[in-house]
Formats: sequence, C-alpha cells, structure tokens
Amino acid sequence: MRNPAFFRGPRLRRRYFEGWYFKCISADRKHAVALIPGIALSPEGEKHAFIQLIDAVSGKTQYFRYAYDQFSSAKDRLFIQVGENIFQSIGVEINIDQPINEMHQEAADKALVNAAMAESSGSVKGNLVFSDIRTYPVTSLRPGIMGPFTFVPFMECYHAIVHLSHRIQGYLEIDGSVMDFDGGTGYIEKDYGRSFPRTYVWLQAGHFDAGDDKASFVFSRARIPFMGSEFPGFFAYLTDGRHLTAKFATYNRSELEMWQVDPEKRTCRGAMRGPDGLLEFEAAMSGGGVLRAPVNGMMDRDIIESITAAVNVKLTNKAGNIVFESQSHEAGMEICL
Repeated sequence: MRNPAFFRGPRLRRRYFEGWYFKCISADRKHAVALIPGIALSPEGEKHAFIQLIDAVSGKTQYFRYAYDQFSSAKDRLFIQVGENIFQSIGVEINIDQPINEMHQEAADKALVNAAMAESSGSVKGNLVFSDIRTYPVTSLRPGIMGPFTFVPFMECYHAIVHLSHRIQGYLEIDGSVMDFDGGTGYIEKDYGRSFPRTYVWLQAGHFDAGDDKASFVFSRARIPFMGSEFPGFFAYLTDGRHLTAKFATYNRSELEMWQVDPEKRTCRGAMRGPDGLLEFEAAMSGGGVLRAPVNGMMDRDIIESITAAVNVKLTNKAGNIVFESQSHEAGMEICL
C-alpha cells in the first residue's frame, strides 16, 4: 500500500480534502507555529489549494488561498508545492506575500467558532531544515495509526502520523517578526477524506520535560460514521524516542476505561488499558486560534486549536511498573463536541 504521507487524491474531483500539519517549536519554547498546506474540493467541483498558519504566541491564524493549479506533488515521497512554497519531509521553504483571511485571538478567547473573517494583508517567509527524523513505523500490513481502518473504503476521514519528531534548523518571518527555530523540534501528520468527524478530541505532544525531549504522544477519540451508523473510536501512541513504544486503539482490543472531557474548561483526561499496559493522561488547553476545517471537502468549519496545551502522561506496564511519566506545555489540542 502506498505510504499514506504521500498525496493520495490526484484523481478525485469532488467532496475531498487533504492536508498536512507541520508543527514547529523553537528551542527556547518562545515560538510555536503550525503550517498546514492542503487542497479542498467542494461537492460542486469548486476547488482550491491553501496554506493555513497558527502562531501560538499571538493566537493569530491565517488562511492563504491559492488557485488549485498552483498545487503540485511528487508521487513517490512527501513533497508538496503550493505556489512558491515547498513542504517536504526534509524541510519547508515558504515565501508568502498576499492578501489573507485573518482571525485574531479575541475570537478564539470568546470561542466564536463562526466568527467573521476580516480581510487584511500579511507575509510569511523562511526556510526550515529537518534532521534527526523519527518517522511513524509503516509497513504494508500496518500502514499507519488507523491500523486496519486504513483499508476500509469510504471512511469520512483518514489520519496518518508522518514524523513523530525531528530537529529544526532555520527561521520564519511572520509579518516582519523573525522567529529563530535553530535547535527546535517538529512534528508532521496529515488528514484526508471528506470531512473531519462531527465530534472529536485530538492531542499531540512532542516537547516533554528535560530528559524526555525525544518523546512523542498522540491521542484521538471521535464518533466515526460507518454504514449508516456510527461508533466511538480511539487511538493513542507513545514513544520515548529510544526503545519504548506503546499503542492503544479500538482495533487492538484496548479499552478506554476512563474518559472525561469538559468543553467549557477545555480539559480532558483518560485511561486506556491494552496489550502495552495502562496509559493515563490529562490535558488542558491554553490560548488558541481559529482554524478552518473540512466539511464535504470544503474548508467551511471553524475549530479552535491550541498548540500550547499542557499534557501529563503516565505509562504503567503490565507488571505494574511506571515506565514513562512526564509532561509537556507545548502540546497541540482540539476539542470539538
């Protein structure tokens, strides 16, 4: 099976989206930025390419729209070009200077999910080089974090983890403000399909406390429509970046023994038991910005995402020994209920 990180939709014409999520945290943790290139195709066949950006410090998000014919990709690797901007597994080259849609921190703080967008102008420039790359393990029988659901046709949304972590060298300049990412840490994932789930929670942490800087944690729980009905599904993956890995998912007979989420306080906590032991976590959003998300292929839904959430994670093995326990304050988090 083709690596899910590569572009998958060249033959699709309607009701389809595909987007890659590049998260960048500076070494001093003063800067946290996510870049999201992708494409959107409506049920009527209207289509465009885009680049979204979220700056955690300012809480500002930006949506840069491009003609669809300005999007191109490689067939045999992760290489995406939108206009003059290149996104690939080894780095990012970005040069944007055009009118944008801009949504400010005030809208996110008030949770105005359908806030009107004010037109403005802005620019994003820079060059980021990735090294010390740790990819999510992919095989023909185990193509990604969704396990066997990756092979099921007509799912509403498919998810893939590309890089669990990588080192960053380079800089970004956003509206004249220069951000130094030398020695920083990054993460890449992607989504593709028709729409994001109607309700879901998503977490990603890769910037844990000192001594655990190579660790990575991902969790998602969603209501998944399937054959006229729907079911709750979840997955979680934890690695210390060295020898420890643990996976918990609906498809490997793990159980979500405890689950609590509070959309008002923007917190959640859970406990999963499975073949790799007991995984417990709690998370709280901090700040956030409004991003566009897909509905039937078009980016018509507004969601709030934080990339400075606080997450505590503990893994206890089947012998009852705590084998991992740490926290991160630069986690990605979305609660959509």
